[in-house]
Amino acid sequence: MRPSIAAALGLLWLAACTSDKTTAGRACRSDAECAAQSCVAKADGSAEDLAAMPLVCGAPTDKLGPGEACEHGPECALGICLLSGACASPCATDAHCAATERCQAVYARAGNAVLQTLHACVAMVDLPKDAHIKIEIRRHALSGAQDDIKLPGTSVPTLFVLEHLSDHSWPIPPDPPSACRPPLCTDKLVENRTPSDVLFDESAIDMQAAGPKNPVANGDHVNPVTVLIPNSPRVTPSSAGYTLTTTSTLAGDLRLTTLARTTRGHKLDLNVYYVGAQDWSSTGDRGPMLLTDALGVVDEIFAPADIFIGDVRQLDVRGKLLTEGVPLPEGAPLPEFEASKGFSPIAKQYGVYPQLPELWKLSAGAGNVALDLFFVSDLAPIGSGDVGAIAGGTPGPLGMHGTAGSGIAVSTNLMLAQNDPKALGRTLAHEIGHMLGLFHTVEVDGTVRDPFSDTAACTIDHDTNGNGFLEARECASEGGDNLMFPTVSAQSTTLSAQQQELLRSALILQ
Repeated sequence: MRPSIAAALGLLWLAACTSDKTTAGRACRSDAECAAQSCVAKADGSAEDLAAMPLVCGAPTDKLGPGEACEHGPECALGICLLSGACASPCATDAHCAATERCQAVYARAGNAVLQTLHACVAMVDLPKDAHIKIEIRRHALSGAQDDIKLPGTSVPTLFVLEHLSDHSWPIPPDPPSACRPPLCTDKLVENRTPSDVLFDESAIDMQAAGPKNPVANGDHVNPVTVLIPNSPRVTPSSAGYTLTTTSTLAGDLRLTTLARTTRGHKLDLNVYYVGAQDWSSTGDRGPMLLTDALGVVDEIFAPADIFIGDVRQLDVRGKLLTEGVPLPEGAPLPEFEASKGFSPIAKQYGVYPQLPELWKLSAGAGNVALDLFFVSDLAPIGSGDVGAIAGGTPGPLGMHGTAGSGIAVSTNLMLAQNDPKALGRTLAHEIGHMLGLFHTVEVDGTVRDPFSDTAACTIDHDTNGNGFLEARECASEGGDNLMFPTVSAQSTTLSAQQQELLRSALILQ
């Protein structure tokens, strides 16, 4: 005998009501596996450092939601507090996240000095609410050779961020050798008016005494590509659009993020990560005394531009993450593995710093409008001298935590040895200048990328000691006192009027 319709509906209702119970406690990776429940962190009193975070289906609490600031997992509705200091929700693929988020490998806090791994939805961009944000995926846009990438026209200052989504081979150099080391390199930037106007040409740098109209950063560590228009008074935003000529080694997909904002701010917030920085840890409002005093120096340097350091979120990185467990780039097994393990110290391999992309990705999911600073124990020398700090881009991918260029790494050992807050302050201000869009006034070999007419460009004939590169003391009367001179001296603190104007337009300022 067939059951009545009413009985059948009753069975369906019963199944729906009991589905939550049948998923409760089940291992999961995302909410999609938990019916009407959520995928939450499982309380584990014996959490193992760098182990996978146990996740189970269950009921969220009424505590903090994804993106809200936290210090410990229990403060969050899903029990997940990221290393970057914000709550998050787990995921298995991008499909489990909002359109403005990506599913990314992250570390979550699971106890005192214990971090555990998972994939979580993190915001692609964190900027003030009045910012205009557009994110698009261009399938098969990169051929593995030279390509012309169309950038839209704009009427306001705009930052374009280009990420190669299909090349994970860095830091291994291309074979056969190529001038392009990162996944994506920039060759030329052209404004699409009639006749067209060349704003940047990498091949012509050595021949441009005044520097390119609108320089674009290239280099072994530049990833993603960032294009700021305009970044000099010689260029104005154009509705005609632009063509960016790039070179890639592997074919694949491109993610183009377009960021614009007309409102100007003054306050620059910081996220400060202590990554094996001797005994440095979260202290007071602005960190250890040397850092506190150095940030005061940064305020003094940027005061003419009416910019000051605001809130400082401090985050401690402890445990095994300092010495082991950093994932290798996908598809790129390194023959000499040790240089890419952990973050203490930052080692050199293949002529680059293989740990930097994964270091800067620790900022994923931070959820605030801030610049990320990482105080590591040491940066191995590259070239002829010590490296005090290195920025993720000129400009950096502002507002985008968790990319391979989202931050500044600082050698704490070197700064502590100097024990000079003015020296640390100048170093921080110099690298922040890069992240906000300032190029060197001149490179050490005498070539010019700075597009400003009111900054002196010291020429290579000032190399009086014949060592092949310019030093601040050799260019004392030719721009050696500028903050963005490539080698720092005690006098390298000034900013020109045009440099100040560019800094004021940085879209991360609040």
